[in-house]
Amino acid sequence: MTPRKPTLHDVAAAAGVSIAAVSFALRDKPGVSPETKERVLAVARELGYTVNLPARSLRTARYGAIGLYLPPGTTRLPYYTEFAFGAVDAADRLGLSVILLPHRDPADASPPTASVDGYVVVDATTEDAGIRGILDTGRPVVSGEHVVGADERVSGSVVYDHISATTRLLDHFAAAGARRIAAVLPPDGAAWSEEVARGYADWIARHDGVAITRRIPFVPRPDDVTAAVDDVLANEDVDALVVFPSGSAAPALASAARAGRRVGDDLLLAAYVDEPSHALLTPTVTSFDLEPRDVGAACVALLVEAGDADGPADRVRITQPRLVVRGSSARER
Repeated sequence: MTPRKPTLHDVAAAAGVSIAAVSFALRDKPGVSPETKERVLAVARELGYTVNLPARSLRTARYGAIGLYLPPGTTRLPYYTEFAFGAVDAADRLGLSVILLPHRDPADASPPTASVDGYVVVDATTEDAGIRGILDTGRPVVSGEHVVGADERVSGSVVYDHISATTRLLDHFAAAGARRIAAVLPPDGAAWSEEVARGYADWIARHDGVAITRRIPFVPRPDDVTAAVDDVLANEDVDALVVFPSGSAAPALASAARAGRRVGDDLLLAAYVDEPSHALLTPTVTSFDLEPRDVGAACVALLVEAGDADGPADRVRITQPRLVVRGSSARER
């Protein structure tokens, strides 16, 4: 078997620096210290790494720009804002520009008009005509999360292990004494939606529990959250609740208060996606820090590597969400 060629990612990992730092050092560009440059060059020689011209094509291609496509209706959500800034910062360090692509009429399957050499998409599904148009351009595409319906057509993906994350959260509830755990879930469609739903259902089945779920939109209105949580808490046996869609924590706390529940005491509560407001609410809300800036940056790095004729060595890169335990679930029984 022919050994695979070392990649930019391999050099960065071995040298203990970022992919951007490796790129600067190998191209003799300012932005890294002489010591870092020397270490990177030494590691590259040791690994037998040579600059891959196809992989550099994104930086030297016609436009020197990346198209960024966010799901419709998500631009006000902190996760996607942070993801976008992470992609912009990483691209800038590599001498690339990022163009935020518009959404079109759902019936329009043509790709968004943009002079770009490749695309980064996030939480994508082929039900979105814009995604279908992007995939049909033939340009490299890297996704944050798997692309539902066309994962084999992207050059690479940076994904979260949502099933193990959901398991950790429910284990945390159980360790705090919860016995009847409910979930307010997003609709089917995106990869993460399907994974968290499966993680919840599997955990409940393993613990001989009863699944108590409600579905709300991917980008919910406060009234959507309120109706779902009010309905769940009508079951007085529910002693823990996780709300998965972004923007759900504050309405869920308000619903719990109206139901006479004391969050952090007789009701444990967590939101799946962390947001800045969660540390300011009363009580503060347990959630997962998904580190979206890092994931946005990783998508850009993977897109650059995708210029290799053989594609990146690790086409799917998995990251583990970090559970941040706060007052809403910190009580121990």
